[in-house]
Amino acid sequence: MAKWAAAHRWKGLWPLIIVLCACLSMSTAAAEERIVPSVSYVKDSNAEYIFEQVMALPEQAWTSLGTDSISFGYDTSPFWFRIDIPAGTGDRLLQIEYPLIDDVRLYYVTPEQAPVHYAMGDRLPFPERPILANSFVTKIPFDHAHTAFLRVETTSSVRVPLYIWQDSSFYASQGPLSVAVGLYFGVLICMVVYNLFGYVVTRETSFFSYSVYVVFTGLLMSALSGVGFRYLWPEFIWLQERAIVLFGGFAFVFATLFITQLLNLRKNGPNWHRGLVILGIVAGIIAVASMLLPYSLTIRMLLAFAVIACSYVMVLGAAMWLRGMMYAQIFMLAWFTFLVSIIFNALGYLGILDGQFIQRYAIMIGSGIEVLLLSWVVTLMYSEERTQKLEAQDSALRHALEAQAAQRELNEALEARVAERTAELEQVTARLKLANIELERKSHEDGLTRLFNRRYFDERLLQEFSESEQRGQPLSVIMVDIDNFKALNDTYGHMIGDDVLVAFAKRLQETASRVHDFVCRYGGEEFVVVLPGTDADAAHKVAERLRTAIRSEPFQSAAGPLKVTASFGVATHTATSPKASGQDLLDAADKALYRAKSQGRDQVVQMLASDE
Repeated sequence: MAKWAAAHRWKGLWPLIIVLCACLSMSTAAAEERIVPSVSYVKDSNAEYIFEQVMALPEQAWTSLGTDSISFGYDTSPFWFRIDIPAGTGDRLLQIEYPLIDDVRLYYVTPEQAPVHYAMGDRLPFPERPILANSFVTKIPFDHAHTAFLRVETTSSVRVPLYIWQDSSFYASQGPLSVAVGLYFGVLICMVVYNLFGYVVTRETSFFSYSVYVVFTGLLMSALSGVGFRYLWPEFIWLQERAIVLFGGFAFVFATLFITQLLNLRKNGPNWHRGLVILGIVAGIIAVASMLLPYSLTIRMLLAFAVIACSYVMVLGAAMWLRGMMYAQIFMLAWFTFLVSIIFNALGYLGILDGQFIQRYAIMIGSGIEVLLLSWVVTLMYSEERTQKLEAQDSALRHALEAQAAQRELNEALEARVAERTAELEQVTARLKLANIELERKSHEDGLTRLFNRRYFDERLLQEFSESEQRGQPLSVIMVDIDNFKALNDTYGHMIGDDVLVAFAKRLQETASRVHDFVCRYGGEEFVVVLPGTDADAAHKVAERLRTAIRSEPFQSAAGPLKVTASFGVATHTATSPKASGQDLLDAADKALYRAKSQGRDQVVQMLASDE
């Protein structure tokens, strides 16, 4: 029995060790490739500043943080941050690596152009984020050095870890993190399935209460990591605002039920049982209060309660250990691990302890260890009770023979369970692969029109241009811009404007119907049609066919039929063209489009990439 228990423990630790190594690897790689910008801040205690006023503030009004970490604990006042964005090349991203901020407003400012504004935060549905990631990520629109202004207001901890990434480096860093987080939740799922199976087979209620506790622990971790808002309730703002306290409170409610059943406290420690019941009631009250009271209040209640409750459970475990209860030391180790992770997490949220890795992953690692250890305690204690019953029933000789048979059965059961776990993990891995494929597809898709997005276009244009050069074939690009679209939006509203964009995109897609042609949404009301193997004359005909298709029939909308026209800029690169690039081809098409707009709109203007 002892050998089986030891082997079971070490085999159960491997998934968690892999999670930890993956997280550390991801953190190390990220620290090497990302840039921490220099930041200054102003606290808007009366919530009175608007963006224009913040831009006009004198230099002495700002407090410089340099590249130090940004952490102010729990403070519901708005904070304005001035971020110095250095010059850079290629596609760059600005990341706020903290997923629990309520309201985020970001302005990129440069003297030559109008500010670029993004609105994000947990008070907006997840699909409305400019880049779909667990944290808040935006594209940096300018290559030269410029300034960004960031307004943050939240009822959660004011932590604003800022990083500048190259586009490719950021997405590469998400891979190890996704694997680690996926494996963590895969372990939780396996624990739930494994113990529910144990409940079905044995009818031992501790298996069931433990499974429910793990479910709520998983939901709590998904809320803390941003995974829940991304995949489980992306449109459910009400739940996102309350998920941490709600799931945390209910997790401890079922933890008290599980501990009572596991340690048989009604018999072995009635006084301890009464204290545990009181804690369970308090946890339930906090969970219900999260639906009625502000998050800034209930999260403090939960953090304080979690430290007190885990400390109580540890003392309870020590008392049971002193009474000679088997496996109480493992029980204590489990809750000690969880308590330490909660303390680190609470200190991070309160701004006392710095360390983004500790804050984001300490409680996940601690809860994972605790879940595994408690699962072992349940299994081992059940096995011990079963052995004791066998000893009470049979004589010494018969008991020895039956114990050998029971040992063989346990070994066979363990092999079967290992096989089951392996199969379950393979299924989870397969589902994760499918999810990653779907995520990659969605990352190339425009959320409104369902066409390819700008990111896909940039990648594909480079590929098509390279193949065109190698094969000596022409490559044409058509830039399309809806005429007077701003006036249409101002007149009928953005909802009607979005309807027109969707219908416009569909008509472009249906008209440009060759197998190798593809249509992308370039941005706003601009679209791009890429025509591989198409010379200038054929491209001009395609553009005219598209223009005729757009203007031939009004677009149906809630405001009635709307007649829409569009301007087209066509550019072609041929094997005889001077040395050029995909960007030169795109610039030529854009220049042709500008001429079409300036010459009266609703027309096609064509030029070669060499004309640029």
